[in-house]
Amino acid sequence: MRQKSVWISKLMVSFLIFTVLSEVALAQDDKSWKQRFEAYGFVKSDFWVDSRKVDGARDDLIVFYPKEPQYDLAGNDLNAGLNANFSAISTRLGLKINGTELLHAKVMALVEGDFTGVTNSDINGLRLRHAYIRMNWANDELLLGQYWHPMFVPEVFPDILSLNTGAPFQPFIRNPQLSYRHFAGKIVLTAALIMQRDNSSDGPLGRSHLYMQEAGIPNSHLQLFYKNENFVVGGALDHKMIRPLKVTALNFENKQYLSSFSGMAFWKWKNKKSDVAMKAIFGQNLTEHLLLGGYAVASRDTLTGIEAYTPSNHLFLWGDMHYGQEFQWGLFAGYAKNFGTSSRNIGQYFGKGLNINQMFRVSPGITWRSGPLNLACELEWTAASFGHPDEFGKVKENSLTHNVRLLLGAIYMFNNKL
Repeated sequence: MRQKSVWISKLMVSFLIFTVLSEVALAQDDKSWKQRFEAYGFVKSDFWVDSRKVDGARDDLIVFYPKEPQYDLAGNDLNAGLNANFSAISTRLGLKINGTELLHAKVMALVEGDFTGVTNSDINGLRLRHAYIRMNWANDELLLGQYWHPMFVPEVFPDILSLNTGAPFQPFIRNPQLSYRHFAGKIVLTAALIMQRDNSSDGPLGRSHLYMQEAGIPNSHLQLFYKNENFVVGGALDHKMIRPLKVTALNFENKQYLSSFSGMAFWKWKNKKSDVAMKAIFGQNLTEHLLLGGYAVASRDTLTGIEAYTPSNHLFLWGDMHYGQEFQWGLFAGYAKNFGTSSRNIGQYFGKGLNINQMFRVSPGITWRSGPLNLACELEWTAASFGHPDEFGKVKENSLTHNVRLLLGAIYMFNNKL
C-alpha cells in the first residue's frame, strides 16, 4: 500500500510538471479544443499542542473531541497530559483543465489531491480529494465525479486553520456524485445523487461503502438557496439508505435496511473586510460526514440473527466570523446535542461519539496574509460531555472533559485561493 501511494504521488507530480511546461503547446495544437491547463495548490506546515489525548485522525492533525478519561488503579487519568506534533501532509496539488465547449456547454475538469492518505495507516500517501467534470450552460450546471457532498455547502463553511474545517459540527466529506444545478436569477436549486467512498457509514464490518452499495439506492439531496454579492441563505433535505448486514452469522439473508433523513439551514453575509456565517443541521446517522452519530440495533432474532436498526438523532449548530484583510481575526463556535435513537435499542451501536450527550467548541484565531504566504495561529477549546446511553440512546450521568489545542500554521499558495 505504501509503495503504491509513493508511486502514485510521484506520477501525479510528474504529470503536473509536464502539463505546466506544455501548456501553450497543448492549447495551440488543436485550436478547435483550445484547452488550458493550470496547476494550483499550496504547501502547508502545521504544528500543534494538545492539553490531553484526543479522538482524531491523521496523527491527530484532524481533531474531533477530547478522549474520555481512562483511569489506572491509582486514579490517574491515562489520557491526560500534553501531546504535540508537526505535519505537512495537508500540502495540496491540483490541475484544472478548461476551455472546451461541447453540447453548447462550457466544459472543465479538475483533479486534486493531498498527502493525508486514505486511512491513518496510509499517512503521506496521495489521497484523491476532487476529480470531476463540470458542464455549464446559461442557466444549468452538471457535475459528474467526486466533489464536496452538498451538505458541506462550498458557499457557507468555516474558514479556519484547522484541517477539521469545523468537524464534528460541520460536514466534512467528499463523494462520487451526479449533481445538477439550476440558476434562476439569484436562486440556485441543487439536486444530487451520491454514493460513498473514502468517508463511509459504520457497521458490523467497520467503516465501509458496501452498506450503501448493497442497498442499491444512492444518497439523494435537494437544496435551495438565494445568493447575491454579499449574502447567502438557504436550506436542504437529505435522505440515505444503507443495508448494514446482508447475511447474518447464522447464514440467513437480512433484508432490513436503515433509512435516515436530515435537514439543514445556512446563512452567510460578507463585505470587503468582514464576514459572518451560520449553519444548523438536524440529522440522523451522519457518521460518514465526520459528525457525531450513527445507529443502533433495534432488535435481533435469536434463531436467525436477523437485525432491525434505528438511527441516532443529533443537532449541530455553528457560527464563524472574521474581520480584517492583511491581519484577519476570526472566531468559530460550535454546539452538538445527542437526542438519542428514534426507537428503543438493544445496546449495540455503530457510529461515532454515541456516548457523548453534548459538545461545545470555541476557537479564536488570527492570520497574517502577505501575497502567497499565510501565517496563522488558532486556539481551539473543545469540551465533550461523556456518559452512558440508555435503551433509547440518550446519554445519562454526564461528565465534561476538555481539550485545548494551540495550532500554528504556515501556508504558501500558488495559483490558488484558500
